[in-house]
Amino acid sequence: MTAMEFWHAVARKGGERFKKAVPGLAAGLVLVLLQTPSETLAHSYKLDDIAVGHVWASPPEEGAGGIAVYGPLLNRGGKSARLVGASSPLAEDVGFRISKDGEVNWLEFIELRPNKPVSLAAWREHIWLSGMRDTVEQGDSFEVILDFGGEGKLPIKVIVEDEGGH
Repeated sequence: MTAMEFWHAVARKGGERFKKAVPGLAAGLVLVLLQTPSETLAHSYKLDDIAVGHVWASPPEEGAGGIAVYGPLLNRGGKSARLVGASSPLAEDVGFRISKDGEVNWLEFIELRPNKPVSLAAWREHIWLSGMRDTVEQGDSFEVILDFGGEGKLPIKVIVEDEGGH
């Protein structure tokens, strides 16, 4: 679904209320964009049909044993793809996990079905770095290399920021 198709669908469902809200939403977006550093605006990546949006990590909590990485992934291709691995100069180990009801399960891969967005989030699957080689704090950034198997590898920049902005 393209952005235009999405907004048309929202407009059909929201009717008049949506149409009245659009000018205010557009003005608000312009103000946000004008006040947002250009580095943040350019913070998305592409590998063939795979798109990766703004990738971020919360400042690590003491005693957590690692740091979680979150962000959106989208496979725009016609067949499924998989995120099969990841690495980072910052960590000895990088894996995929999901936490539910206090239980942590480790995943071998993250499936990317065609045109179905995947949000790496605390309550869903996400990337987990452990064995940290250095400390990170609010405002820092670090590299993670995503491995999509036969599709290739994609280096990305993870920004450490307060999750309150998400």
